[in-house]
Amino acid sequence: MQNRYRMLMGASALLYFGPLLAGLAGMGWSGVPVFIALMALWLVVMRPAQWPRDPAQWSRPVVVAAAAQVAVNALIVIVLFAVGRGIGGVAGFLPQIPPLLPVALSFLATPLSRLIWDPAKGDATDHFVTDALNEIQTAEADQMDEMVATLLSLPVESDADLTADALEAALTGPLAQKRLSALDAALHGPDGDHPALRRALVLWATAPGRSVQEGLQDAQLVGFRMAAPSADLLGLFAGRALALLQRLEQEGITCVDIPQTFAVLTDPMNNIEVLLKEKQAVQQESDADLIGVEGSPKLTHEDNPVARWCFGNTSIAKNGNAQIKYVKQH
Repeated sequence: MQNRYRMLMGASALLYFGPLLAGLAGMGWSGVPVFIALMALWLVVMRPAQWPRDPAQWSRPVVVAAAAQVAVNALIVIVLFAVGRGIGGVAGFLPQIPPLLPVALSFLATPLSRLIWDPAKGDATDHFVTDALNEIQTAEADQMDEMVATLLSLPVESDADLTADALEAALTGPLAQKRLSALDAALHGPDGDHPALRRALVLWATAPGRSVQEGLQDAQLVGFRMAAPSADLLGLFAGRALALLQRLEQEGITCVDIPQTFAVLTDPMNNIEVLLKEKQAVQQESDADLIGVEGSPKLTHEDNPVARWCFGNTSIAKNGNAQIKYVKQH
C-alpha cells in the first residue's frame, strides 16, 4: 500500500512539473489555462466522489467545494509558471523545449495516476478504515464506562484487597488516564461517598514508581483529592508520600528540599500576600465602553473544607530581622 502511495505521488508530481517547465522554457501566459484544465481533469478522474455524475447531486455546497478546488489548483499553476519564468530570467537561459512537452507531462499524470490507484477502491478502503476505527473507539468507550461503573458500584464495605485488584486492573493499559479522570470526577460528585474505593485510590496513587508510570498524569494529585475529606486518609497519604519521595531519590530523581526557615520563606510569603490582595480585573460591558471591575483575588484555594481548614490554621511569624514565615496554630 505504501509503495502505491509513493508511486501515486510520483505520477501526480508530473502534473505540477508541467507548468514549471513551461515557464522555464518561456511559454507565454496563454498556456496557463491549458494546465488549469489538465489539473481539473485530474481532479475529476481521481476524486470522482467530489464530482458527481448526476446533475441532481450538484447542490450548492458541492459546487462551492469543486470551485474552491479548481481555484486553488489554478493558483498553484500560476505560481509554478511564474517561478519557472523567474528561474529562466535569473539564469539568463531559456532551454529549447517543444511547447507540447510540458503539456504532455501534465496530461500523463492523469492516466498514470489512474493506473496506479483506483479511486473507487480507495474510497471504499478509507470508509472501511474509518468505520473500523469508530467501532474500536466505541468499544473502548463502552469498556471504559463498564469498568468505571463496576468500581463505583462496589459495596461500601467491600474487601480491601479485592478493591485494590479491581482498581489496578482498571488503571492499567491505554485507557488508564481516561478511567482515572472519570473516577476522579465521579468521586467528586454528589454520589462520591465510596470510602473503600477512596482508600484504594490513595494506596494506588502513592505506590512506588507510580509517578513515573507511562501514560498517567497527576496520579498523586488524584490520590490527595481522594484523601482530602478524611483525616485518616490524609495521614495515610502523607506517610506513603514521604516513602515515595525517598524512593524517587534512590532512583536518581532530583527532589528539591525547601527549608522551612525565615530566610527561605520571606520572599515567597511576601509574594503570596501581594497575590491575595490583588484582584483580578473583570471586563464588563457598559453603554459607553468596557470598564474594568475588580473580581476575585489572583490567588485562591480550592473550595474544599480541608483547604479552608489549612488556610485558616495558618498564621504569620516574624523575627527580629523583619523576616516572616507561616506557622501552624494547631
